[in-house]
Amino acid sequence: MKSELLEILVCPRSKKKLILADQSVLDKINNLIREKRCHDISGQAVLEPVSEALLQPETQILYLVRDEIPILIYENGIKL
Repeated sequence: MKSELLEILVCPRSKKKLILADQSVLDKINNLIREKRCHDISGQAVLEPVSEALLQPETQILYLVRDEIPILIYENGIKL
């Protein structure tokens, strides 16, 4: 993700800054996806592996990035 874009992105709910999720977070989420135990905030199952995501560290909400597009919809976020 371009650093210019990352500088302006915020959580749609808390309005707090987002950071790129590190590999340990991605590994954790992908393990849950493989085990079919990963759901977004709305309760929908997350089925596709994650290669990039944005994290709001204080609220521990993870927003997935699909095809280089951040999905910044709170209900589609994943609570860690």
